Amino acid sequence: MLSTIAKSVPRMMTKATVSAVPKSFAVRQFSSEFTIPEDSVQQYGRRKEEIDAAAKGEEAFNRDPIVPHDDQGTKENPIMVPSGAHSRTVGFEDPATHYLAWFNMTKGALHYVPSIGLYFKIEERVNHH
Repeated sequence: MLSTIAKSVPRMMTKATVSAVPKSFAVRQFSSEFTIPEDSVQQYGRRKEEIDAAAKGEEAFNRDPIVPHDDQGTKENPIMVPSGAHSRTVGFEDPATHYLAWFNMTKGALHYVPSIGLYFKIEERVNHH
């Protein structure tokens, strides 16, 4: 059957189908400058905030770990987490499994994490998230 189809293909090609094929092709261009836009022009949201802050020589998001003193983490002396926003997501390494665990904090509230037995609280900062 395949040989029958292969033999019939040249017969099916007519003058009308050959003339329907364009002799030249259009080239589509998005820009006459032939440049790729910079990352700062294409980004939005938190990534845009980060890029804009870096251009000013500032740090929009602090990714440095918080290493508390031995006396921190109690209800009377919680670990202070810097944040310029009303809420913040905080991660810690679970000592039993060594997996990262995450929790959300809100400004003003004291947050207790039972798996590590520590208290956390947001410390208000300007120009940080």
